[in-house]
Amino acid sequence: MKNYLILAMILIAGMTAYPQATRSARETKSEKGSAKKETERRSVTRSESKSSSERKESAKAPERTRSESRSTSVERTRPTTTRTETPKARVETRSSERTQINRSTNVEKRGNNEVQRSNQEEKRRSDELKQSNENVRRSNSGASRINNESNRTTNEAVRRNNVENRGNAETGRDQIKTETRSNRENGNSVDRDLKVNSSSASRIYREGKGTLTRDDGSVVRHQNDEVFTSRKHKLDYDNYENLRRSDDFRRDFRDYDDWYGRRHVRVINHYYYNYHPLSFEVRRSRYYYRQPHHLDLIWTPLLFHRFMFYYPTHRNWDMEFGSQIGTIPADEAKEFAGTVRRVYGKVDEVFYSPEDETYMLYIGSPFPYQDLSIVVPKDIARNLSMSPKWYFENEFIWVVGLINVWEGKPEIIVRDEDQIRKY
Repeated sequence: MKNYLILAMILIAGMTAYPQATRSARETKSEKGSAKKETERRSVTRSESKSSSERKESAKAPERTRSESRSTSVERTRPTTTRTETPKARVETRSSERTQINRSTNVEKRGNNEVQRSNQEEKRRSDELKQSNENVRRSNSGASRINNESNRTTNEAVRRNNVENRGNAETGRDQIKTETRSNRENGNSVDRDLKVNSSSASRIYREGKGTLTRDDGSVVRHQNDEVFTSRKHKLDYDNYENLRRSDDFRRDFRDYDDWYGRRHVRVINHYYYNYHPLSFEVRRSRYYYRQPHHLDLIWTPLLFHRFMFYYPTHRNWDMEFGSQIGTIPADEAKEFAGTVRRVYGKVDEVFYSPEDETYMLYIGSPFPYQDLSIVVPKDIARNLSMSPKWYFENEFIWVVGLINVWEGKPEIIVRDEDQIRKY
């Protein structure tokens, strides 16, 4: 009996406990289903929002979309593994999603602003560079225009001065510039700036084989190569200063200066010399020298370098490149002292000076009434003939060289066999 009672109590207790257990199971099951539905709905809305944002960001920052998609995928997986979310947690997740979206949009806007600023900066720099280049071009064109105008004015003034000097020389032949013996020996001649040097000539003329070409294309014909055939010196220097600094020029300068300083001065004994020549005016007006064959000798850069080696102590080269070397008689040589000319005349006396080993050729009359003296060193005279006195006396000759004044008389010093010819 007692056992029956215990069994009945157990049954009653089980019957009372079963509905409560089933109710709690149903409640938990319903809560799980609702949570699952909520997570699915939230994942769908999140994917839709992310897909729209990804479409916008794909054109601007593809790498950023990848990182954000990864973060969203991580965020998607996290809620599925968590327990049931409360309304407070849902609100927090939505607010975090909104803050992330706002941050991404802000980052995108900031990046776009930075790109725009960089583009504007590059454009501004390019505009400044173009403006600076334009200013430099304008300044260079203005400076070149000013230099050309100044060169034209200086050339015009120099031409006018040459014409005036030539007219003054014709009207007043006694007023000339001479260099005394003391100035020549001590090297105290007045140094003037060169009118045109080889560096500026390279911009105006171009040397060719037997021709001289200007910048405008015109060709200046000359016979310099036919007359000056010897190649004793190096002539293709860039400019005037490089030639003067060369070792060859310094050696020639030293030898020429030593020789010129110890030149022998000829003195005539009037007791044994009873020659009475005609006056200079009578000989100039009544007796003319026979003219030689015409030659086109043009003052070129190479010829200028050659004459610098011929007369290294001379610095007043007042000649324009492209100008023709004039041909004058010996009785007019004194009027062109300090310039390069082709002088012709008849040799009346040949004198040898053993002190400085030179032959003196006196044109017009014997010493000291000559119109022009030609100084020929012994080695050059012997190259022309073994008997220079017999070779030159009573012969017509022409000489191309620098006209200098020595002891009150014009003279030309021959430094090369090409400078002197008989005709």
